[in-house]
Amino acid sequence: MNTRRLVWQVALFLILPVLMAGTLACVAERAGPRAWIDYPSDGSRVPAGAPVAVVAHASAPDGVAEVLLSVNGAPYRRNPPAQPGATFSAATLDWFPQQEGEYVLQVTAFSKSGQATHARAVTVRAIGKSTPTPVPRSSSTPALGGRTITPVPTGTPDLEIVGVEAIFAGSKGITPICNTRVIYRNAGTAAVPRDFTIQFHFNGTPQLANTVAGGLASGATGEITFVYQFEGSPYIGINLDSTNVIAESNETNNAFAEARLCSGPTPVVSVTFTPTVTRAPTIGIQPPPPVTGCSGTPNIASFSASPATIERGQSATLSWGAVTNADSVSIEPGIGGVAAPGSTGVSPQNTTTYTLTARCGSNSITRQTTIQVNAPPPPATNTPTRTPTTKPPDTQGPPAPNLRSPKGSLSCRTSVTLDWDAVSDPSGIKHYIVKWTRNDGQSGGTVTSGTSHGISVTCGKSYSWSVQAVDNANNAGGTGSANFSIQPGLY
Repeated sequence: MNTRRLVWQVALFLILPVLMAGTLACVAERAGPRAWIDYPSDGSRVPAGAPVAVVAHASAPDGVAEVLLSVNGAPYRRNPPAQPGATFSAATLDWFPQQEGEYVLQVTAFSKSGQATHARAVTVRAIGKSTPTPVPRSSSTPALGGRTITPVPTGTPDLEIVGVEAIFAGSKGITPICNTRVIYRNAGTAAVPRDFTIQFHFNGTPQLANTVAGGLASGATGEITFVYQFEGSPYIGINLDSTNVIAESNETNNAFAEARLCSGPTPVVSVTFTPTVTRAPTIGIQPPPPVTGCSGTPNIASFSASPATIERGQSATLSWGAVTNADSVSIEPGIGGVAAPGSTGVSPQNTTTYTLTARCGSNSITRQTTIQVNAPPPPATNTPTRTPTTKPPDTQGPPAPNLRSPKGSLSCRTSVTLDWDAVSDPSGIKHYIVKWTRNDGQSGGTVTSGTSHGISVTCGKSYSWSVQAVDNANNAGGTGSANFSIQPGLY
């Protein structure tokens, strides 16, 4: 009995540390972020050549910031979860298997602090839609039915901004008002397979979003007009596929941020043409003079001003009756060619005599009317006068902002906040222009009135960013620049 008791005690002494280590490992696993794939399940089959919605769940004690889908070990798509920042949330990531074959799908979750899970994988097989191409059988590669089948790649879509235009929509007084038209195309070698969203930013703030239904064929072009009326020269931002649902061969041509000037249509100048009859000359005979459509002296029915006397700053109306036997009619000073009969409003600052002239070839006739303008009485002699001081225009841009962070090397994460110090200017600061560039050529930017801006980043990449202030006199100032890099992640 003593021997058996001793054996059990030794066994318990050896097994207990192993059980404790396993328990601690499970606690550590539960404490960190977790992720798994609900659909498709391991060993299932999906159609090739069609989009597949990969449904996953993720959890993290401090909130889930991002979910990464990898295909065959390569990062494929990053999406925020359905409820960004929640401790437990679902995520749907679109995957487009272009060819038949076996694929390994992995999902990695990232917490708000940048911690990542180990990838959870399932293996699925895409079947049914890729196009096989027969080739002669090789002696070294056995082929079913005497031939080898090689899938033909189907290509990749590529949404691209072609142009962004200010479209005249009307006037507010004499100020033109515009909307924004966006022209885009699919420059890729495959069709965009599903709906996508285009987002419109105005001076750095998202305002409108429109969904393009049904995708877009390869090489096809489309356009959309955002009805958000503006005047002047604001900064317009456009983001194709703003929800990032389309896998593209080039993601750098989806963003646009530039100022666009709103201007009215080119004014139409009214021109009175003299009808002519052109005749072919006969040898030895001079061609006849052109036929003008009028002859002799023109006639003006009437020309008057109402009221004939006004105070300085008030308006009066010039009116004229029918004009006959004339090829042109004009009023001076300051009005020019007119149609007859007609009327127009005028606001002369001093007493002015207006002359209406009708012409027929070298013959002309005129009528005149005078508007008497009464000036206000001069100021009393005992009223002190002040010499107005003219403030010189502001032509100097603001100083370059001091960039605070990020700088240097940062741990793996999915987003950073660009932060800089505010600057001052005599005209006041209108906004800041923020730009960033990744070391693989991807870039972006925005316009904001604040002193910070958040962007998404990728682990293992380096970035350069800059900030430039623009004052209320539209003077652009110096540019502050900085660099930072994101360390590689765990996958």
